[in-house]
Amino acid sequence: MSSGISIALALQFAKPDIPDEAFAGAPKPSASSAGPEPVEGLRAEQGKWTGDPDSWRISLTWRPVQEATGYLIFRDGRRLGEADATEFVDDSVTPEARYRYEVVAFDADRKLSKPSRIRTRTERLPNGVARVQGDWVLALKVQSSSIHTRGGRILVTFTPTCRHGPCAVGWSFEDAANSGTARDDGARYEGSGSGGFLTLDCHGGVVSATVTLEFHIERAHTVRKAWRATEISGTLTESVPPVSNCLSARNVWTFRGSAQG
Repeated sequence: MSSGISIALALQFAKPDIPDEAFAGAPKPSASSAGPEPVEGLRAEQGKWTGDPDSWRISLTWRPVQEATGYLIFRDGRRLGEADATEFVDDSVTPEARYRYEVVAFDADRKLSKPSRIRTRTERLPNGVARVQGDWVLALKVQSSSIHTRGGRILVTFTPTCRHGPCAVGWSFEDAANSGTARDDGARYEGSGSGGFLTLDCHGGVVSATVTLEFHIERAHTVRKAWRATEISGTLTESVPPVSNCLSARNVWTFRGSAQG
């Protein structure tokens, strides 16, 4: 009985601890005899990433196994692919993430080695390469006002002028016919626009105003496979010229903004 248990345990530990379904379409584990030697020298390198998701990749390399005719690559227990050479590129990764890779060698008789493992964590990217995009809520706080205006919250939509990464953005405010463009300089943006904003004239009508928007990126994360700004802060200035000798105004708000989704 004891010898039977020993053989069963030996076969169990000889088999990689990867689910059998992960080997669909690949060589199957064989317990009849020993497979190739395990992979040695397994390394995972991130390289230099940019704000363009096409640059997000991890390169796996290892030393060749003499008996091996190929290698199976797994990430977090799921099969990624197969390689004939001693390298593999994973281009489905994101910043600020943790991954566990396993590489298994197989020989001409479809026998598998024990898996070799490595863990890696991808780095975050600088705020300066984050993309400002989508709907944001700005929480306004009065810094100064010539007409004693109040703060509050307002929705703004940022529309980038490029396909990937940071660039100038168009912006428009909800419930206000005011839009403009803000230029980027690293993690800082500034620009102006015109239209009706928050100030009303003496008769309660919307007046034309010039709005200047300045902000910088406070935080960024991976959102929908893009490195995106998630928090900003800055100042919003509204200038209203004299209107029929009735009104002129200059209002300055500070704000913090958070991305919505």
